[in-house]
Amino acid sequence: MTQAPVDWLRKSLVSPSKKENRFERFNLSQNPFPNKPSLVIASDRLPYLPDLRAQEEKQFEDLMIPRPDHPEPRIIAFLMDYATRRGRGIGKTAFLNYQRERIMADLGNSLTSGSHVLFAVYVLPLPGGTRKFWQFARLIAKAMNEQGIIAMAMWRLRAFSEVIPKEVLDQVMDNPEETIGNDAWLREKDVVVGFQLIHVIRTMLEQAGVRAEIAQELALHGHSPSAWQASFLARQTEFRWRQEGAQLVFDDLVRLFTLAGFSKGLLLVDEMEKIVPEQNIRERRTFADLIRHHFIDGPLENTRQDFYSLFLTIHPYIQELLAPHWEAAGLDRFAALSREFAQEYTVYFHPMSQESAVPLVQVYLDESRPEDQKGMLTPFDKAAVTEALVRSGGVPGKMLTILYHVMERAVKEQWSSINAEQIHQIFQTHPPEEPKDSKASATRLLAPHPDLKGNG
Repeated sequence: MTQAPVDWLRKSLVSPSKKENRFERFNLSQNPFPNKPSLVIASDRLPYLPDLRAQEEKQFEDLMIPRPDHPEPRIIAFLMDYATRRGRGIGKTAFLNYQRERIMADLGNSLTSGSHVLFAVYVLPLPGGTRKFWQFARLIAKAMNEQGIIAMAMWRLRAFSEVIPKEVLDQVMDNPEETIGNDAWLREKDVVVGFQLIHVIRTMLEQAGVRAEIAQELALHGHSPSAWQASFLARQTEFRWRQEGAQLVFDDLVRLFTLAGFSKGLLLVDEMEKIVPEQNIRERRTFADLIRHHFIDGPLENTRQDFYSLFLTIHPYIQELLAPHWEAAGLDRFAALSREFAQEYTVYFHPMSQESAVPLVQVYLDESRPEDQKGMLTPFDKAAVTEALVRSGGVPGKMLTILYHVMERAVKEQWSSINAEQIHQIFQTHPPEEPKDSKASATRLLAPHPDLKGNG
């Protein structure tokens, strides 16, 4: 029998804008809680409340931000998650990106009281693809390009080159990507790009010690992330990344950033659980040795200037796996990962307290309710939020998942409100636990004591 052809031009009978609002009974435009409570960079679906992590933010500033009264921050420090063994759902990614946004808003001017020009880059390892240090360096280079750090440095060099007249620079304003970072716009302003601006920039870079080939590529394409990706990063072979990738990131680019007037760059590395467990014992030792070489005492521009500060996100299991190799590499003298001095290098991320849970739930509700009803907790009461928090183990991501399913049940069964007993009925057993890992040790180097009541 011949199958009827598929109508590849068919359209849905229901427009997305005309879908029934199932949550109207609660004066909400949608389920206010995300079905997938994980951060997507540049997404506005997951709100962030800085007041809930004020203590951690203060620790971050004390460790990582240079100030006139604190001119030498840590070269390496840690964000330690005490909520879960695998470190998922506690809000570390949102925290890291919020700190990045704070720094990039004015290049660290307010945080450093005007004493430094900073940038911060968020680095997310790839599962199974960041076992080797050269892969780590490649990841940093790509993140710097995708987040516009390299382009911003090149825009600053163009402004410093004295090739572009002041009256043209005055027109750049807050739109550098479409102005000083746009060759066509500069030509419209009678700036000689090809034989003058590019030549001057290349000469400046070479005189600063950047390798000639890298200086040429940066001068030609570095002002545009898409052009730099296509013309340079995408053309680098795996062999060349192995041989020269670390030199690019820890020498050439540091010279570029310094020439562009940056005094420090922060590398905010998330999810080290995607790196360390994937490595064998020899790879962990080599990885630790190369961190020391590239951040502490190797013959590189980065170590000469202490330019990059490395902020690694870990949890107790990762700490256990990495600590012996960290100590064997002598890194514990510069950034204690364990033992008595670890607290001097660590921001501790504890489970959420009861006092924090209600404001977090309110901000999610406010995202989906009318302006005149913002600030209300309905359809929940405080006891219901506390019940969801306890059942999540104090992990915000798990709590949001619980509340998502509770809202779905509330609509299905036409509840008028949601209390603790209803949540208890839905989750009569504990939420599914993560699979046990045979490699995980039952002991922890710094045993946490979660306090859901927020008493310290």
